[in-house]
Amino acid sequence: MNIDAGRYTNGRIALVNLSSSIESMERRRVEGADFHDLVALSKLLFLRGDVLGRIADHDRAEAVAREAAEASPSIGDALLIRARLAERFHRFEEAHALLDKAIKAGNESPEVNATRASIFQATGKFREALAARTALMEGDRGIHTIGALAALLADIGRWVAAETLYAEALEADDSVSPMPCAQLLFEWGVGAMRRGYLDRAEEVFGLLESILPAHVPGRGHRAEVALARGQLDAAAALVEPLLALSDDPEYLAIHAEILAAQKNHADATREALRAAAAYDSLLARRPEAYADHAAAFFMGIGDRPLLALELASKNRALRDTPRSRRLVARAQQAAAERGHFARAWSLVCDSRQAVPC
Repeated sequence: MNIDAGRYTNGRIALVNLSSSIESMERRRVEGADFHDLVALSKLLFLRGDVLGRIADHDRAEAVAREAAEASPSIGDALLIRARLAERFHRFEEAHALLDKAIKAGNESPEVNATRASIFQATGKFREALAARTALMEGDRGIHTIGALAALLADIGRWVAAETLYAEALEADDSVSPMPCAQLLFEWGVGAMRRGYLDRAEEVFGLLESILPAHVPGRGHRAEVALARGQLDAAAALVEPLLALSDDPEYLAIHAEILAAQKNHADATREALRAAAAYDSLLARRPEAYADHAAAFFMGIGDRPLLALELASKNRALRDTPRSRRLVARAQQAAAERGHFARAWSLVCDSRQAVPC
């Protein structure tokens, strides 16, 4: 797998340009931005938040999107914006209902269908998602539609076909911006990690770094790959710079795991406590969006296994997928290993019949 990095704008320059565009549009907003300006600003803020691991950017993007919805000249467009926000933050039933209303209001844009496909995929309705993703790709065969179908195939276990489509999506990329390519490579690398294909994940994350060196989630997951391989110094070197760049507790958690593996228990405990406080704050604001990541943290270095099981069970109630079921199983095992078997079983049984009781 080879990518000519020279076909894209230099990654550092691309990020400077992204931030400059955001600053310019923020000034325009103060002066009286219209609906389309607000929508564009929100999308750029979400993109920067995704690339740099900045929850503060996501918060700002959500606020601007809500402002755009209020300023929308079309009820259908306003409903779509609200649906996309609900989908992004894992409020899936709300998102479905808003999409239904958007369609009734006359909005039948491809974005409606793409958002619906994302909800189907996230909630484990893979047959419906496959039909929707295939139709979207046939209508517009580009990096986003092909890549989305690749990610779906990875989710349903068709990894060979997914890799074929990931490569095809890269070939279809006609942009000079490294952002679409970088986001696709990130999804590809995460898919390989989830299957335990560490060599493949390292290869893909290495390509991502060559395209966009400052991609924070990519470097964070690359640190996890190094940790899984026992390359502790390399893992620490990858994750430590991220602690000053990102406000996402995931990187504090990875750092704590690395420190624990290095037998630096005092510092590992310190970082884990910082991550726990940050997750508690995020869960208070957006419980649906952070339930899965927080569950993974608290069943491990966060050392609150019953909370982990509660969160994993709530996540499964939101979306009954193979991944959510595995998360519950891992959380239940972690709780049982720490002597909480009876309470663990009760929590699982209470989570909308997650398992037969």
